[in-house]
Amino acid sequence: MIKTLKKQVKWRKDKKELFICDCKRLIDLKLSFEHESFLKRLSMGLNPGELVAKESLIFSEFEKMNLLDDLKINQLLKEDFYLAMNLLDNELGKNRARDSNFLEVKFKENAEFFIGIYLGKELIGAVCGFPREDYLLMSEIAIDSRFQRRKFGEKLVKKFEKVAFKKYNKIHVGALDNAIEFYKSLNYKPFLLVQFENGVYDKNDFSSFEVLSVLDYGIELNPINCNLIELKRLRNLYPKAKLQYIFTKRK
Repeated sequence: MIKTLKKQVKWRKDKKELFICDCKRLIDLKLSFEHESFLKRLSMGLNPGELVAKESLIFSEFEKMNLLDDLKINQLLKEDFYLAMNLLDNELGKNRARDSNFLEVKFKENAEFFIGIYLGKELIGAVCGFPREDYLLMSEIAIDSRFQRRKFGEKLVKKFEKVAFKKYNKIHVGALDNAIEFYKSLNYKPFLLVQFENGVYDKNDFSSFEVLSVLDYGIELNPINCNLIELKRLRNLYPKAKLQYIFTKRK
C-alpha cells in the first residue's frame, strides 16, 4: 500500500528545521534537516516496507497522529467519470482537445484505459486513453493543481503504460506546451506535427527537417530541437500552421 501525507498536511523548510502542519487540526511538528529526503519521498507517495529504521519510526508516529492517507492508482470508477471530466475542465480548460461527450463514448468502449489517482477517497488526477490505428493514444491527463509538483503525474503515466503495454506496443501523446519537459523526463521520444490547410505550405517549406510523413492535413517532422523556445520560434516562422510536439513511447 502506498502512503502519503493527507491533503491538509503541509511541510516547509525553515532556516533551522523542517515544519509539518496539519492545517485542519492545527497540529505543528518539527523535524531536523536530516529527514528532508524522507519528507519529500513521503509527499510523493512511498511504500512503508522500503523505509530504513529511523524513517520507520517517524512514519509510525505520523500514522498514530493520523497524518497519512492511502494513495491509489486504479481504473477510473464509473461513478467518478464526471468528477474526472470536471477535474480536466478545471486544469486544462473547457476548450480542451476532446470534450466530455467524446470521452464518455471512449470510456464506455475502453474503460480500462481511463485511470484515476485517489488520495484517500478523493479523485485528484486522471488520464484518458483509447486506441487509434496501431497505437494507444494517451489523451487528456491532469492532476488537481493542489497536488502538483509531487510526482503524482509521473505515477499516473507509469500506471497507464503498464496497462497500455499489455495490448499495444506504442503510446502516442500530444503535449501541451507546459508538458514538453515532463514527457521528455519520462523518456518519450518526440516528433513535430505541423498541421495546415492544403496549399498553404508543402514539404519543401520544411527542407531543413527530416520529413517523417506527409499527411492530408500537414506533415510530421523529426525535430532538430525539442523545447518550448524552439516551438515558439517555429510558430513565428510558420504562422499559418498549427505546431505541436507528439511524444511516443514503445514497449
